Formats: sequence, C-alpha cells, structure tokens
Amino acid sequence: GCEATPDMRIKTFPLVERTVLIPVELVETLKTALFILPLAFLLGGLGGPGGYWTNAVHHGLFAVIALLTAVLAGTILTPMLLPILPGRAFAVKGLWLGLGTAVILMLFRAPDMALLSSRLETIAWMLLIPSITSYIAMNFTGASTYTSLSGVKKEMRFALPLEISTAVVGLAVWLGSRFIA
Repeated sequence: GCEATPDMRIKTFPLVERTVLIPVELVETLKTALFILPLAFLLGGLGGPGGYWTNAVHHGLFAVIALLTAVLAGTILTPMLLPILPGRAFAVKGLWLGLGTAVILMLFRAPDMALLSSRLETIAWMLLIPSITSYIAMNFTGASTYTSLSGVKKEMRFALPLEISTAVVGLAVWLGSRFIA
C-alpha cells in the first residue's frame, strides 16, 4: 500500500507539544533577563520626587515586574495561546499578547494620569512590554509547524526593526519620565 492517507498529510501542533517548548525558552530568556532586571531596578531610582532608594523601590521594582511580565507573556502565554492569537506572523501574535499584558499591568499600576511623569511612564511601558513580548514570541517560529524559512526571513525583516525602535523609544521615554516632576 505505502500510500499516505489525508490524515497523514496533516501536521498537528497540540497544546501538549507547544508547552514542551516553554522550559527551554524560559530558561534561555531568563539568562538574559538576569542581567537586565537589576539594571532596570537601579535605573528606576534615578530622578523622581523621592530619594534614590525610595524611587528604586517604587519605580525600579515596577520596572522589574513589567519586564518579567513581558518575558512570561512571551515565553509561556505565546505557545499556549498560539492558535487563538490574531495574526499570522508570530511577531503580530506577540504584539497582541504584549498589548493585552501591558494594559492589564497598567490597570493594576493605576498611575496618576494628572502627572506628566506618570503619563510618560505609562506610554513607555505600553511601548516596551509589547515590543519585548513580540520579540520573544518570534523565537517560536523555528519550533512551530506553520512556518517556512522564507516566511521567517520576511517576518524578521519587518518586525525586528520595529521591535528594536519601539523598545529604544520606550526606554528613552521611561528614563525621561524619571526626570520630570
């Protein structure tokens, strides 16, 4: 017989197979985060109305939480929610997940929008979290069953410059918000 049936021609990528990828991606991402998180905490202490350590605890600790949230959304939620996230490109899927994560985090933060520094900080995290989550989500392209080399190259050509520039602008706005009363 040696003929392929229609079922043999369909490749599935169920939740169990996607969740197997999480530990590897999480460990690799956290290796990088271990260098960035203390720096974010210390940068949070700059400027602001209080003393350095008061600001570091208030703003730096939030920066650490925000960055960890972006990492967890990109490494854990992306593979789990992959089929239901809108968009074809993994960068777009990560972008939607990052925007949702950022909105939820900002709702918990409840910044005082009467202050310019709070508005700028909110804008900064609304740029940083989605760009980080989107970048991390793109790491799953090589592990999925619905990507091709040409599609990955095309996605990276448009997504990487946007992710990098958005993250740089977000970081600059966040650092600038630290020095506005």
